[in-house]
Amino acid sequence: MRQKNTMVKSQSGQLTVGIDLGDKFSHYCILDRAGEVLEEGRIRTTADALRTHFDNRGPMRLAIETGTHSTWVNELLVGFGHEVFVANTRDIPSISESNSKSDPNDAEQLAPLARVDPKLLHPIQHRSLEAQADLTLIRARAKLVDVRTTLINTVRSTVKCLGHRLPKMRCRQLS
Repeated sequence: MRQKNTMVKSQSGQLTVGIDLGDKFSHYCILDRAGEVLEEGRIRTTADALRTHFDNRGPMRLAIETGTHSTWVNELLVGFGHEVFVANTRDIPSISESNSKSDPNDAEQLAPLARVDPKLLHPIQHRSLEAQADLTLIRARAKLVDVRTTLINTVRSTVKCLGHRLPKMRCRQLS
């Protein structure tokens, strides 16, 4: 049985965009109100390139993939006045289990899902940029402690192989 296409009118305007975020380049697909592809392309994954392409175009509904760049891209696009959904693509079988997986295909699949029903994107909410920065600092400090411990253990074991021992070190806690 064919399901009736019940388009949810975008609160943010007529155009719907799917963006597959890549490290250096991102692919996008823009659909018109009827779901027809208006524009597809590739842009640099930089604030300047995204600003040039998506600022001052009028409000749109955008779907972007979760990933390394999705936090700041989401903030940027929302700042332009767009309605943005961050899609958890692991929960979208048509993307995660696709045999023809490619960045342009992923962008082309995100756009209609956002157009018809954003819940199909299994959207996530990012932490605030401030909370993300705090978490990044905590993780970086923990990694530094791990690396320091590994380095000390490596030097100690190397010296032991030569029949020597290093004296115990007094650690000063970093503030």
